[in-house]
Amino acid sequence: MQLIAGPVGTGAANAVSDVALVQAMLVKITRPAAPARPAAGGRPATPARAAGPYLPAYSGTFAASTAAAITAFQNDHGITAAGGRATAGTVAPNDTTWAALVAAMPAGFANLRIMPGHRTIWIEATQEQLQAKLNAAATNTFTAVFRAKVNATINRMFTDHRIAIGVDPQGDRRTFQQQYDLRTSGRGVTNAGPGESNHNFGGAVDLGFEGLRWLRANGAVVENENPWLRQMDALGAAETTPFWDALRAAGIASGAFRGPVGDRPHLQNWNDAGVVMAARLADLLTRSGTMRWSGARGSYSCDLGFGGALIPVGSAVRIWNRSATITAAQIDQLRAAAPARPGQGQGRGPGQAQDHGEAQAQGRPGQRPGAGQRPGTPAAAAQRPGADPGMAQRPGGAPARPRATAADVTAMQQELRRQFELADANWQAWTPR
Repeated sequence: MQLIAGPVGTGAANAVSDVALVQAMLVKITRPAAPARPAAGGRPATPARAAGPYLPAYSGTFAASTAAAITAFQNDHGITAAGGRATAGTVAPNDTTWAALVAAMPAGFANLRIMPGHRTIWIEATQEQLQAKLNAAATNTFTAVFRAKVNATINRMFTDHRIAIGVDPQGDRRTFQQQYDLRTSGRGVTNAGPGESNHNFGGAVDLGFEGLRWLRANGAVVENENPWLRQMDALGAAETTPFWDALRAAGIASGAFRGPVGDRPHLQNWNDAGVVMAARLADLLTRSGTMRWSGARGSYSCDLGFGGALIPVGSAVRIWNRSATITAAQIDQLRAAAPARPGQGQGRGPGQAQDHGEAQAQGRPGQRPGAGQRPGTPAAAAQRPGADPGMAQRPGGAPARPRATAADVTAMQQELRRQFELADANWQAWTPR
């Protein structure tokens, strides 16, 4: 049992958390039934009393009813002020009354806890409950460095407060698809698209209080609290905030960093001050795939793999759902401006045949099947009689690429999605700076 810090009783210090703890004990201890007693020897008659708690509820506010309950408990247990180990109507740290209260607590309530200065009582977690949370966290995906911090935070919260916290649902590493699903769920819980959340890279976690057992005012135990303390929220922020503050303090002490103030369960592996997530995703995309990217808040640009200028291609959400904002004219423009690549044959201009790395031969979109000099390719077709009249002619009569079609746009949108998938698979290479 957590020890009270000071005395509780008439004229005592009566700190809120001490009063609440003593009151909660008097709520949970059952006073035995007593028969009616007639008046005798100047003592008034007393009615029969059914068995029940010494107090009906706890509040943290000391009142005459609390003093009367303490006195009744002392009388029922033969506690007197003799010897200086007790004071009538008062409970003090480690005095006779306190020891008797602790001894009288029913099984399952022998270890109550409270945050100093607050009113909400909870039941200490057990070592088995702690281990269950650690075992569950072991199934989550984090970087090795951050996993150690997650485990340290869970252990620290248990050591400091005897609370077994755990990883929330969707609180560990999210794939880009999971991030997309969360972003488009309509729940309003995130503004980050795929690849734009710290959670996508194994260095962030949401921790919560699922299974925390705490006492309502009448002593009833909340057995099914969820990770976000939704039931305790009814008591007001004054009671829930200390739990979140304690969680964050445990995380910071374990080497993690807090997230945004409003994101109470969130801890991460780095200080994200000045970090632009879109820019960091663009860096990962460039290093993971075959295109060059840049990113600003909510918008991305890409060279489409042609090695030239970057054009806007839309948001991460649009790119992931294969609706990047590109046009056939933009594909034509980037093809035409594509620099010559080493090893290109004579007569090939920028964007012709082997530009974009024999794009379709590599499975890349943006041109018709089989770029290059193989039979049946557009370049070969352009040199045959009856070539596609949609093919433009380069200066000097050299055949040019056919103009991009709607099918090419669709294929490029699919390829941009694939570039995101490559970054998703390469998530451990992400860096915050």
